[in-house]
Amino acid sequence: MKFEKSTTMSTKRIIVSLLIYLLIPVIRLLLYRLTNNMTLSGMFALNVGAWLLVMYDWELFGLHWNRAKANLGDTILYTVIGMVFFFFWTLINATYLHGAMILPEQSVMHAYPIAIPAILFAFSFSLSIVINITFKCITDRFKVHAREGAMILLSGFLFGLIYTLTLPPITLTTILPTYLYNMITVTVLSYLYNQTHSFLPGMTALALVLLLWQIVFIL
Repeated sequence: MKFEKSTTMSTKRIIVSLLIYLLIPVIRLLLYRLTNNMTLSGMFALNVGAWLLVMYDWELFGLHWNRAKANLGDTILYTVIGMVFFFFWTLINATYLHGAMILPEQSVMHAYPIAIPAILFAFSFSLSIVINITFKCITDRFKVHAREGAMILLSGFLFGLIYTLTLPPITLTTILPTYLYNMITVTVLSYLYNQTHSFLPGMTALALVLLLWQIVFIL
């Protein structure tokens, strides 16, 4: 498998973006030790992490936003395709795989109704922003020569593993199904990016499905 450098991001920007990503579980853990509330800790960590990533990588975000606007038909089409896939894939995971997901606790949402909008946003849009920007940073420096399919699979294997080991609440019994769920999710995000040259369709599709999932099954 031959790799070629093909990047518009500096090494410094990639490293700092990854450090911001790794800061999220650290913030969540520190706040959890203070509050003993994983939902509120996760809400704060994800919202702050997503904000930092968007601000730091604003040019990257703007580039992908402009690409999505310039190809609005493909953007809408692949956002819908992504939503359909992510909904059924999440349903399969919840029903059969039982991989760990980053979701709020129903009891906390009912106990703190004033925080519900921030919680819903954190565990849908902020989480999707964090996944997609970090995934782009990790895979930005390489491409598989003349084999786009291999690059898509490599993205899923690599970032799916990194994400599984850093954010979801995994145990020894859930690590494999969690990795499978995340690997397929990231692989599809990579496919949507490959088809549209923007991470906005995948980001939007995943965020909307996670938002719908919270409203229907948790709230």
